Amino acid sequence: MNEMYRSFVSGFCSHDNIEVAGSGTGPLVGLGFAVKDIIDVAGQTTGAGNPDWYNDHAPATRHARAVQQLLDAGANMVGKTITEEFAYGLIGENYHYGTPVNPRVVGGVPGGSSSGSASVVASGQADFALGTDTGGSVRVPASFCGLYGIRPSHGRVSLTGIMPLAPSLDTCGWFTRDAELLRTIGTVLLDESLALAPQRILAAEDAFDLADEDVRMALESAIKRVQECYGDIQIIRPSEMAGLQDYDVWRSVMQITRGSEAAASHLAWIRAADARMGPGFRARFEAGGDYTRADIADAMAKRAMVEGYMAGLLRDDAVMLVPAAPSAAPQGGADEDVYDRLRGANELYNCTAPLARLPQVSLPLGETERGPVGLGVIAGHGNDEMLLDMAVALAS
Repeated sequence: MNEMYRSFVSGFCSHDNIEVAGSGTGPLVGLGFAVKDIIDVAGQTTGAGNPDWYNDHAPATRHARAVQQLLDAGANMVGKTITEEFAYGLIGENYHYGTPVNPRVVGGVPGGSSSGSASVVASGQADFALGTDTGGSVRVPASFCGLYGIRPSHGRVSLTGIMPLAPSLDTCGWFTRDAELLRTIGTVLLDESLALAPQRILAAEDAFDLADEDVRMALESAIKRVQECYGDIQIIRPSEMAGLQDYDVWRSVMQITRGSEAAASHLAWIRAADARMGPGFRARFEAGGDYTRADIADAMAKRAMVEGYMAGLLRDDAVMLVPAAPSAAPQGGADEDVYDRLRGANELYNCTAPLARLPQVSLPLGETERGPVGLGVIAGHGNDEMLLDMAVALAS
């Protein structure tokens, strides 16, 4: 393990960091927000967590659409934040720039890839922050750092000016310390639609089975709180759906989809630049380039089955409960097998929302001896407001 991984640092980028004043009017006036360093800010080079990429690219000429919306709503941008390289990670450690501190867990990782964004919000250095979530990069850091976080429905928040990783899975989400602000940001970034209330609450028993025992125990009170607010909970096992009767199959679909799209996005540049990358990162892109057309076609067909199943299950009146992350935050500099177990468990069930293009929130409603854990709530596509309203209701 490189010593840099053990070095805890501020979540803010140290290179060319700038502040941008908001419009001075609007629902977010007076609030400060941070921006993950794969999201464009005019006049600043988007660094993608990799110094060779940073040195090889020019500053952005305009703000990403989401950044501009927040500025127009009165918020002030207070800085760019560290990301794992090209947003392809789950732990939060950056080989080149260090590991953003997790203020809720002494010595613990913040989670990735939106590690810096979660860190600066949890430490109170920003009121909220933008992150991206392809396979868990908002949901897991939110859980590890005791924050509210949302991965929106695919397509509901603009990705214009945001570096792609796997375009059919990528979303732009945000972190806050309180539920009301999470909801308010939704009124700015979402093309808002009518907020429906959930009529059915489902709990994915097989997803909870994959979480650590202390996570399951810590979330029992959160689940009871949901039941008090919304009524009886139906226990389900999505992994037993007809045709894809194992989360291992879901995980394989996720790996092929994300890996092949990530390779298409960045592998040519990585090879041409012979980029310096942290341990394992180049290998992930290379592995994605090895999938065959047959592999990809098979994954697309199975993904369509997952998407159809989840659409029929949730419709417009249900939500599904899962652990936002399968464990509390591990300690920084841990052996790679510790991180591999976390990645593996996360991909088994937290691939559900990305594969089906669904919104999911992480609600900071659990606490273990090792640190905070979040309750994940998934809704049908487009029902982001349902989740934001639930966050406010469960926080009161």
